[in-house]
Amino acid sequence: MKQLLLCFILSLFIFNLESKAQEQDREQGKAFYVELLGNGISYSMNYDQRFQKRLDGLGFRAGASFLSIGGSSVGTVPIGLNYLLGKNGQYFEMGLGSTFLFGGASTDFAVGDGEALSTYLVGTMNFGYRSEPTDGGFLFRANLTPVFGGFGFYPFYGGVSFGYAF
Repeated sequence: MKQLLLCFILSLFIFNLESKAQEQDREQGKAFYVELLGNGISYSMNYDQRFQKRLDGLGFRAGASFLSIGGSSVGTVPIGLNYLLGKNGQYFEMGLGSTFLFGGASTDFAVGDGEALSTYLVGTMNFGYRSEPTDGGFLFRANLTPVFGGFGFYPFYGGVSFGYAF
């Protein structure tokens, strides 16, 4: 956990230096954040960007996480499309994506009817609030994240994110 926190702080520092070095107004929404629960199932580190040179509109996100507990391990790779609707750094965010889950050789995580997890694909949706300053800086997200797959549909799953917009 300490390594994850150190990596996150270092990333924020590097992004802060990059944004100051450019010395121009922020034209395109880009962000790096850590999401607790949500699309990464337990947690994930994510990169998010708009497709056009604007702070709202259509964009994508991609992330990754790895968790090892008592000899069992699982990794996740959440990817998806999202749309930001709003202005002045306050947005309604909605999206659709999938999370690829994979386990190591000693994995005994169970999915659905108790089957062992080696690889699994989970569908995700995203509806929530996003605060992202127009000139960059601290980013906050709180989302309802319904998940679905062969195991069923769970409409009341969610997540919260903290990061840096640049």
